[in-house]
Amino acid sequence: MNRGSNADPIFQRELGRDYPTIDRGEGIHLYDTAGKRYIDGAGGVFVTNLGHGNQHVIEALVAQARRVSFAHTGTFTSQAAIDFAAKLLELAPKGFAKVWMSTSGSAANETAIKLARQYHLLTGNPEKTRVVARWNSYHGSTLGALSLTGQPRRREPFEPYLLDFPHIHPPYCYRCPLGKIQATCHVDCADELEKTIRLVGPQYVSAFIVEPVAGGPLGALASPDGYFRRIREICDRYNVLLIVDEVVSGIGRTGRNFGVDHSGVIPDLITVAKGVGGGYVPIGATLVHQRIYDAFEEAGSSFRHGETFTGHALVCAAGLATLLEIERNRFVERARTIGDYFGEALDRLRNLPIVGDVRGRGLLRGIELVRDKATKAPFARSRQVAERVVAKAAADGLLILANSGCVDGVDGDTLALAPPFVVTEADIDEIVDILTSAIQSVASSELSGRG
Repeated sequence: MNRGSNADPIFQRELGRDYPTIDRGEGIHLYDTAGKRYIDGAGGVFVTNLGHGNQHVIEALVAQARRVSFAHTGTFTSQAAIDFAAKLLELAPKGFAKVWMSTSGSAANETAIKLARQYHLLTGNPEKTRVVARWNSYHGSTLGALSLTGQPRRREPFEPYLLDFPHIHPPYCYRCPLGKIQATCHVDCADELEKTIRLVGPQYVSAFIVEPVAGGPLGALASPDGYFRRIREICDRYNVLLIVDEVVSGIGRTGRNFGVDHSGVIPDLITVAKGVGGGYVPIGATLVHQRIYDAFEEAGSSFRHGETFTGHALVCAAGLATLLEIERNRFVERARTIGDYFGEALDRLRNLPIVGDVRGRGLLRGIELVRDKATKAPFARSRQVAERVVAKAAADGLLILANSGCVDGVDGDTLALAPPFVVTEADIDEIVDILTSAIQSVASSELSGRG
């Protein structure tokens, strides 16, 4: 074990915690050096879409490394980059024309807000600098991306460094901030975007960034029907670019190429990362619609942005191989069909005394845990209920994700699951059995007052 002490040279994510040492991965399973097997029920962190040990991706990485690993894109392009970008655009909604490549979701989102800024400069709107985001969102940890992120606990230590970006409520139907009932609501929460744009001043608002299915504190919250259509109309009305953050939901995770495809809406910019590289490389990309690229071309202006590893040949080779594997194995369709089975299996957890809601799409699912199902009252954050469920599940061989703050930025426990696309119905049954036992164990402790 790597212990949180001076003997460990790594600045670990959590001080004082023991970390098992990973040994190998096969399919949906991980094995530590003590020989314990874990089901990778969250795909690491929405990353290992293909599963572990995919030989096609490994061979593509080796083949590219034998040719060339790095050549700066200030001088060269590469066939790997050309082919990866072309495949991404082939999968994208209609009208997307160009791809800017990076090495993380944070970098992809930073790229998107800088693209939006320069687009408005080129089209004669230099005052458009503010980006609207949503509360309880997660868009990355770099300062620009963290300014977009709507999680108070992540923002608080760095608040003095953050950009002044406004935030609106998400379409959180289980806890509607407007007191509406979903059956009779006309996605009134989308109108908060228009109110915010008008309050800030339309001349100052550059873009709106949104996750089609939230992977952070909201636990796989999917936007309701009509939400994106209303958002698109509002953005068009005020010349605000629509950025869709698909770092978690793309590609295929929700049963469509992109999460936004469920809405039929075409955004201006799309960001991807995580599962696009299958976990084999750090990866990210920003997809640019033709109408945005046209502004740069018409002005004869290059994008004033750059990273050392933009378009890195190994990253692109792994990304291309991952997309080809998703295509070859029809994993998008599989995420839809096996995802339905997954959703139905998880839905049975609603009968457990502390499960308030089960939500999500495809192979991206979330569970909200509550102290009182009738009132939807959350557990106090000090109880760390989600973390205890995750710890019990891990002890029993299942890895899932805990998050908090969905209710008010502090309280509110959610779990997230996103197994690799190779998961089977038998695997799902095992996942649900272990998760049921973990929730029941924590519920028993909490409801009996022994927690």
